[in-house]
Amino acid sequence: MTDARSKFVDLYTQRTPGSLRLYEEARRHLPGGVPGNAGFRPPYPLYVEGARGPFLWDVDGNRYIDSLIGGGPHILGHSPPAVMDAVAKQLSSGTSTIAPSPNNLVLAEKIRKHMPHMEMIRFVHTGSEAVHMSMRVARAFTGRQKIGKFEGNFHGGYDNLLVSGTSFAGPEERPVSLPEGAGIPQSVLDDTVVLPYNNTDAAVALIEEHASELAGVVVEAVGGTWMAGIVADQRFLEALREVTARHGILLIFDEVITGFRVALGGSTAVTGVTPDLVALAKTIGGGLPMGAFGGRRDVMDQVVTPPRDADDRRVTIFQSGTFQTNLASLAAGIAMLSELEKPGVYENLEETGEQVRKGIEKIGANQGLPVQATGQGPIFGVYFAEEPVRTIRDVLASDREMAGTFYLGLVAHGIYITPYHLGFTNAAQSQAEIDQVLEVCQRVMETIKED
Repeated sequence: MTDARSKFVDLYTQRTPGSLRLYEEARRHLPGGVPGNAGFRPPYPLYVEGARGPFLWDVDGNRYIDSLIGGGPHILGHSPPAVMDAVAKQLSSGTSTIAPSPNNLVLAEKIRKHMPHMEMIRFVHTGSEAVHMSMRVARAFTGRQKIGKFEGNFHGGYDNLLVSGTSFAGPEERPVSLPEGAGIPQSVLDDTVVLPYNNTDAAVALIEEHASELAGVVVEAVGGTWMAGIVADQRFLEALREVTARHGILLIFDEVITGFRVALGGSTAVTGVTPDLVALAKTIGGGLPMGAFGGRRDVMDQVVTPPRDADDRRVTIFQSGTFQTNLASLAAGIAMLSELEKPGVYENLEETGEQVRKGIEKIGANQGLPVQATGQGPIFGVYFAEEPVRTIRDVLASDREMAGTFYLGLVAHGIYITPYHLGFTNAAQSQAEIDQVLEVCQRVMETIKED
């Protein structure tokens, strides 16, 4: 353990004895002492008491600037009044029905207003489900079996999504499918064509080679959980659009993170590249569970719309769930998007994100540390590497020990973010919070440099 890391561990443990006590108790009941893997961090997870605006408080009463914002959904900060008021009003009239609500239509129309390429939309429970269902739609529509996905892109927690994420094999030009953990069937690996991210020529060549088998190709225009803020090259995305269209392969944008975050129109508004299908979540639920998938009308109507009568011989997918009319989430999502439509919101998010990225790189340069800050809009990620970080292979070749020490230093000094994860600015942050984030980054990097 480095001296800097030891200092940060000591500071963290001094500040958080209540979290340590709860962690030890939780390990008796919860695997790893956490409800999900994303909640774990060494030396032990932080247990949170509450959150409001740009802040959260742990069980020991420490306040943190929240740069994780729940993994992304709280683009307005925690518990924004307009969203909370809408949810409170809805709760008096029920929480969920399987029967459709008028608000299904209201939220769908709001999404489509800003993402007109989502001509038809279905609501689901999570981002994982949204991507999973997009893949099922692609298989049903094309009659093909395989899905192309990119090394390092994270698409959720289902078997067919957990392939070649934080690990890799084979040459970059021809990656080999690897399971992202135990329990992934070999059949899933066999049906996944792993492609190299940000390597245009190699990716196009592999898609051409497998064109007759590929139902869809799914991509993050900004790398998320496993590639914190690495932005896809414009030429790369344009080439994906051209080759998939030419071979009748559906191009799927995973916009669980970027949707309504990098712009009201998501990655298509930023890049001008229009996919066939889109997966959304996080922001559209206003901080409550909500996902959606959709896209071309001819695709969705053909394989998602249920048979209309006994003479309708289409073979459609099954897609339904208990909470697809989650009334609280619908109300929160409508209120959230209404707030995001107000003037100046995205200009502010872009400015604060740029301040953080440029500030971190300047601090690193002044300390003589090889720091790269990636991201787009309010998204940022931090890497310690001499060479540009553009792929998961570059990520894993960077100084992960130093990055882990940096992220631990942030939380020990009151900036909440989990290890190696992308960070976010949000609309509730003032200039004072942005300045404090950069001040802590300065302090942490000075300690790393000293040691």
